[in-house]
Amino acid sequence: MTNLNVKQYNGIPLNPAPPNLPVAPTEYNAEHDNQVLSQLRLYFNQLNNFSYAISTPNYGSTPQRPTKNLLTGQVFFDTTLGYPIWWDGSKWVNSSGTAV
Repeated sequence: MTNLNVKQYNGIPLNPAPPNLPVAPTEYNAEHDNQVLSQLRLYFNQLNNFSYAISTPNYGSTPQRPTKNLLTGQVFFDTTLGYPIWWDGSKWVNSSGTAV
């Protein structure tokens, strides 16, 4: 005899959760899966961008400027020039937008 109170996912019974733990929704569908996958992709893309940003130095002399894994808007304090510069996506610029 089948117990109708047991929650199932794709026909597989889910064990009851211990008290105070979230219980999975009773009816999964492709929309739920797509929402979860979209959130995971967003999370890991942000994590990837963050790891690129922290793996490049944020100050140094002109020859020490980063050349890889640059993000548009990334700042670098050029100690040779004595002021911050920004990566505009193709070149390093100062605060007025002039290439440096």
